[in-house]
Amino acid sequence: MLIHFKAQLLVDAVGPPSFLSSIFCEVYYREKDMVVCRALAFSRLAEPNYGTRKGWKALYINQHRRMDVAISNVVEFVGSSLNNGWLESECYLKAIADLALMDDIGFLDVKFFLFSRNHSAIINLIGLHYSIASLHVLPAEVSKALQARQVAGRRVCVNLLKLGRWFYGFRLPDEHVSRKISLSELTVADGAEILAILNRGAVHEVFRLQISLADIDK
Repeated sequence: MLIHFKAQLLVDAVGPPSFLSSIFCEVYYREKDMVVCRALAFSRLAEPNYGTRKGWKALYINQHRRMDVAISNVVEFVGSSLNNGWLESECYLKAIADLALMDDIGFLDVKFFLFSRNHSAIINLIGLHYSIASLHVLPAEVSKALQARQVAGRRVCVNLLKLGRWFYGFRLPDEHVSRKISLSELTVADGAEILAILNRGAVHEVFRLQISLADIDK
């Protein structure tokens, strides 16, 4: 509470409401907490000349644009890696690894950029997985964010191909397993197993793992 209060004082010191409003319009943020958190980070990094409104505004907008470009590169990579609507596990895990390379990406960035309805459920899923596995956000908090962004009901299809087991010297046919699951279900106990499979990728008995949209219009 004290940290939030200090952050609010810092934001208020940056400029009057009209100044903050201009930031909202120019960089498309709609969550005041984002401004507070960014202001706290900037207070530790900004040069003396950024004490002015113009300097803070430029720094804030540049940060937003840099984050937008970096995350857009991941989104574009995923889009270009789709094969007839399917994303191979290697590309899925690479997208998450690329996000992890961005030192200052936080859960608020994930909510704003990756949980957007303008992106597909696969991108939403990547944001969900990254939040839980890399940012260590509690699944319950991720679920609330999905609900707030109106993407919790979106579904993905996880497709596994498993090597057939050996039975008395004979190898049984390969096994095909397909599971459709909503993003909200992935944040509860029943979905933890699916996330664990996605996290492992195509290893051991699973020789191919793919993700696609369960609902083509989502």
